[in-house]
Amino acid sequence: MSSHVVVIDSTARRAVVKTNPSKPLADVLQEACTKLGLAAGQYGLKHQSKQLDLSLLFRLSGLSSGAKLELVQLSKSPSVVTVALQLPDSEINGAPSGGRVLDKFPSTTTLWLVLRKFEAGVAGNGQTKNFTARGAPATSGGTNGAGRLYYQTPVLQSMGRELSTFADLQKSLAQLGYNSGNVLFRLSFRTTEEPLEGAMLKITQYFKENEEEAGPSTAVSTSVSEPSPTAIAEENDEDVDATPEVVSSAPPEPPTEALPSEEQATELSASGRPITVYRPPTGNTPQSALESYREEDYIPSIEHAKSHQERLNQLSQNKRLPSDKEIAERAAAVEENLAGIKEIEVKIRFPEQSQVLAKFNQSDTGATLYSFVRDCLETSFTAVKFSLVTFGPGQRRGTVDQHQVIPDSDRQRLIKDVGLKSRVLVNFTWDDRSSAAARNSGANLLKPQLRSQAQDIKVPAVPVVEEDDSKKSALGKLGAALKREDGGQPSTGRKGGVPKWLKLPGKK
Repeated sequence: MSSHVVVIDSTARRAVVKTNPSKPLADVLQEACTKLGLAAGQYGLKHQSKQLDLSLLFRLSGLSSGAKLELVQLSKSPSVVTVALQLPDSEINGAPSGGRVLDKFPSTTTLWLVLRKFEAGVAGNGQTKNFTARGAPATSGGTNGAGRLYYQTPVLQSMGRELSTFADLQKSLAQLGYNSGNVLFRLSFRTTEEPLEGAMLKITQYFKENEEEAGPSTAVSTSVSEPSPTAIAEENDEDVDATPEVVSSAPPEPPTEALPSEEQATELSASGRPITVYRPPTGNTPQSALESYREEDYIPSIEHAKSHQERLNQLSQNKRLPSDKEIAERAAAVEENLAGIKEIEVKIRFPEQSQVLAKFNQSDTGATLYSFVRDCLETSFTAVKFSLVTFGPGQRRGTVDQHQVIPDSDRQRLIKDVGLKSRVLVNFTWDDRSSAAARNSGANLLKPQLRSQAQDIKVPAVPVVEEDDSKKSALGKLGAALKREDGGQPSTGRKGGVPKWLKLPGKK
């Protein structure tokens, strides 16, 4: 039985859409927006001032034939949708109880990207699977064939709907009517008559993803049986290991200018990068604690009190949240700022408090930094695993969640991806499973030629500037006057006791 609904927009334009009991309301919205020349992802449907769930079928929505629906504009900010994926029996191995994985996604995420994140371990339980690049031999007479592989397409089922084509998987959650709440998809696979090579070409045309956002690619299965996550991870490791060979074949960078004579640089034979080595301190007391200071420098002035009060007033005022455009502009400004940085100075501080200073440019990655640090270590410690940790601005040390570990990866550049700029202090830490010999290496951690050329850290003396009394604030003048009164000669007046004019009568 066929029926229709009337969709009316804010300008009173009408669009008549034919429906049937099994038609989703999301398809009704899509057809109405197509007729009105609008983007369906920015609008929703209301009936009698009640928001409709676009994921429902027409027969479950409670609408009658000829119902008038209002076309309302939705918020531009994407909402959060909890997606549960019911895995088939062949993929339950290693999955949680019941073979169901779930995670939260923005409503603008496509179904293909949801599958990619679940299979890469970015979402769900963190185990790698193979959902989108499966191949199987053709079958004849119910038996497995041999030879050419044919593509197995993922099939998603939800509320009586089947989504299996590339066009269906390219739709976002919002286009299917899932703008909030929870949704369950049942995953299965169907062997097509299309060769695996042709399907891979179509995938690159339909789904142009950013590999850094989607996570590491999953390897294609070349066996009849289901590929195990371990086999897929090993193939991924082979792809990742092939990248450093290309990077290492690039021409070496031109040598930078020599450092001043007061900071003699040492050329490392492995990396050819000029460095400066500082020896660890001889005493247990930090050098900053030995410097003299003035008590007047720590007396707050009226200007300090005014600025503090002004800051409190600013924090007490209500501020609107930034819009999507403002967030995008800020992100673009940060990227432009990082792109303008030519080189940075990185100082690596080792456990025995010795330090190595070197410069890195835009093309250097996390793997370059780790390789450089290994070149500075003694030969017996180069194979021991370690980490390089940096603390961001405004973060306190001592808390595990407030530091950033620089990844040992060729895909993460120090300036663009990690966000290092200007002068950065990086702390060298041993891995939890490192040997006791490495942890107890002490002053023998660096190479002998580096230790022999190490120099002391020179702290420049800060000149003492005497402040003019006429330029002091009222609070500073009061503090100076009290100090002069306490430190001056004692007055000749009577101190202590009760003055004569305050004594009560009758007391002899």
